[in-house]
Amino acid sequence: MEVTRISFDRIKALTSRDTDYQLNPNKFSSFLSYQPDENGILSAATERNKFPLDRDLLADVLTDHYRLSGMSDLQKNNILRLRQSDTYTVVTAHQPCLFGGPAYYFYKIFSVINLSRQMSDRYPGLHFVPVLVTGSEDHDFEEMKSAYLFGKYVKWDTDQKGPVGRYKTEGLDTAVEEFCGILGDNTTAAEMRLMFSDALKKAKTYSDFVFDWVNVLFRKYGLLVVNMDDKRFKRAFLPFMKAELLEQKSFLPVKHKQDELTRLGFKPQAFVREINLFYMDDGIRERIVFDNGIYHVNNTELRFSKEELIKELEEYPEHFSPNVVLRPVYQEFILPNLVYIGGGGEIAYWMERKDQFAAFGVFFPILMRRNSFTLIPKSVERTMAKNNISTTEIVNDEEELINLFLERSAGTDFHLNKESAHLEDLFRTVADKARSVDPTLEHFVLGEGHKAVKALENIEHRLKKSLKQKEETSVQQIRAIRQKLFPGNGLQERKDNFFQFMVSEGPDFMEKLIDLADPLKKDFLFVNL
Repeated sequence: MEVTRISFDRIKALTSRDTDYQLNPNKFSSFLSYQPDENGILSAATERNKFPLDRDLLADVLTDHYRLSGMSDLQKNNILRLRQSDTYTVVTAHQPCLFGGPAYYFYKIFSVINLSRQMSDRYPGLHFVPVLVTGSEDHDFEEMKSAYLFGKYVKWDTDQKGPVGRYKTEGLDTAVEEFCGILGDNTTAAEMRLMFSDALKKAKTYSDFVFDWVNVLFRKYGLLVVNMDDKRFKRAFLPFMKAELLEQKSFLPVKHKQDELTRLGFKPQAFVREINLFYMDDGIRERIVFDNGIYHVNNTELRFSKEELIKELEEYPEHFSPNVVLRPVYQEFILPNLVYIGGGGEIAYWMERKDQFAAFGVFFPILMRRNSFTLIPKSVERTMAKNNISTTEIVNDEEELINLFLERSAGTDFHLNKESAHLEDLFRTVADKARSVDPTLEHFVLGEGHKAVKALENIEHRLKKSLKQKEETSVQQIRAIRQKLFPGNGLQERKDNFFQFMVSEGPDFMEKLIDLADPLKKDFLFVNL
């Protein structure tokens, strides 16, 4: 594979905050505990054990979770090592999207595996475990119910409500069959079909299904999948949820950081509420609202006094679910984590959390941007070569790319910018002379100059139109290239499912990308397949 590294500031589909954080994280120092680099990781390792952590609870729950799906020797070792104080996690998290959803689901996992492997190799006195936290409590099914590959959408149709991870698997077999049919029938596709079919047979819930197929793909790398929807984790986190309910402990610290970011010109990423907890049961996950001395569960008839709600929390902590604001605190309280790896949007809302973590007395991890990839299929690469377009040029806007091609095709610069500038200077000189003779003539001369410049613009437009007509096939090919690599002027990784590339390139392809996915290197990667 040929790999081209391109600076984030050349990728126009990225936000300014995402680019700034990747290229100049010092700008955000007041929102971070450590810089997102190797020295930051080592500094964090010296501080992490000063914060409370029940390592045995974590290892026991993980062991139970893996009984059905099975563990590799590396996973068994990682769980055993988590009981020891010299072992830390490198974490990413994501909703359990159908078949992974967009490809960046996989790139997040690749990044945590690569960084854990690197740091464990370089520092044998420490051990780093890659972890995926699966957001099984999330209830926004619309964001998770589909996958897009080879130009087609596959959707899971179900009318179930509440936390997605608790959904029954009814109807999922239809989506699996459709997805596998699109993958094709080569050896890798057959392996994927077997993987999904086996996962579906074992699964009682959607969370089980996702856990199993992700585990089959990544167990040889030692990746541990953590489902936070576990009563034992919730019971350990109970004092924090009580503080959120009674003291509204997140609101002011998060609001303070959001105000700081606003002064820097960045909008808040997550809406912080007075209470950042949901009430959750099979079929519902709704906000808890405090009003006139009573706690309401939004969109339901459930009402609690303070005493009743605390009793419910103490008896059934699994009925309470942190929202996007409190979930990071929950995750980091349970895990011996040093680094959280996420996309630009995730890093943005984590930067609002530093004071909140301090208020709860929880370790605030290093925030590191995941790797980003654009994968260039061989067919696209051939079309690029045919039209003399390099990988470093493909990041230009579509019209910029077409203009570049037309200039090369014509053998000359057909733009008339210089001529227009000369013409404007000429008419300004004439206007100055006219003003010295008769001041009323200046406006007339400048108006005639404006007409002349417009005439040049029309000539340039005609030149470009003529060239486009002569090169119509190539122009359409360039548009198709851009749409393939930057669908809707966005990023390929935010739309295309990774399995379409995996079945085309074979099972070793994933290993190659894991080797490339080094989050300590801050470039955007373009990979010619």
